[in-house]
Amino acid sequence: MARPYWTGQISLSLVSFAVEIYPAVTSARPFQFHQIDRATGERIHYQNVAADGDDEDDSGAQRKRGGLHIASKGPEQKHVVEKSDIVKGYEYEKGKYAIIEPDDLKRLRIPGKDTLEIVQFTPASEVIPSLYVKPYFVVPKKGPQATAFAIVRQAMVDTDMVGIGEIAFAGREHVVGLAPPPDRKQSGMMLYVLRFADELRDPAEYFGKIPAVKLDAGQLNLAKQLIKTYTHPLQLDKFTDSYEAAVRELVEAKLANKPLPKEPAKARGKVVDLMSALRQSLAAKEVPKGGKAAVKSSPAKRKLKVVGKGRKTA
Repeated sequence: MARPYWTGQISLSLVSFAVEIYPAVTSARPFQFHQIDRATGERIHYQNVAADGDDEDDSGAQRKRGGLHIASKGPEQKHVVEKSDIVKGYEYEKGKYAIIEPDDLKRLRIPGKDTLEIVQFTPASEVIPSLYVKPYFVVPKKGPQATAFAIVRQAMVDTDMVGIGEIAFAGREHVVGLAPPPDRKQSGMMLYVLRFADELRDPAEYFGKIPAVKLDAGQLNLAKQLIKTYTHPLQLDKFTDSYEAAVRELVEAKLANKPLPKEPAKARGKVVDLMSALRQSLAAKEVPKGGKAAVKSSPAKRKLKVVGKGRKTA
């Protein structure tokens, strides 16, 4: 198991328990590209460089004083900067920076740096999907406090609630939701990094421009039937990254000095109206008593582009 990403306390009023938080997703990819010079075949490397600064400005004052720095106005000459000499800077005026040292950030007084305080609970149904950013696993530390973890977890399961609070890691503060895992048989909890309210755009600016449409009852009924025939339990393991598979095929062809794979020709969709498209889609999903599908081609791959009753498009 990987090292914990964050270690601290979860606090609910006077109840608290120590936990460890681990990333619930991985960004590892089987293929990673490097940038190569086409002429030499050598890998391209980058250096951190900065313009050489003058010791004094036009008035004779020091260009670097305390936590402030004024960019050089002289001829631009650059030098390589070591990683240990790179600091953060806030540009408060053009070419003028307030220098922030790493130790300055470590001393920031942020409540969520060591303790995640649950400030409210909200029904799980109110935490809309567009709020979710990234999931983490929450594991209790061993000892008597694991009992408090289990009690709070079960109470959240029984009430279907999500705890909301703020936590500090990865260089900033995040609003988070604490919840039991979807699989209630799992004894841990999930921590979801959420978006702040000012990060979400107003959907009315986009959806408000969509004109109202009069729905045909027959078409609506067929659409419901079509949805029902495609309804199955979620099985994410049946979905794979097609891009990674295509890259693998490309790399293997390069290594074997074989012709590069060609993209298959895209078939144009058949021109049909909406009612015909719904009926044909349902017919394609019907399975006769013999057990063989009535239509061999997958309806998921058949592209029928429709725009409405009585209207046709390619």
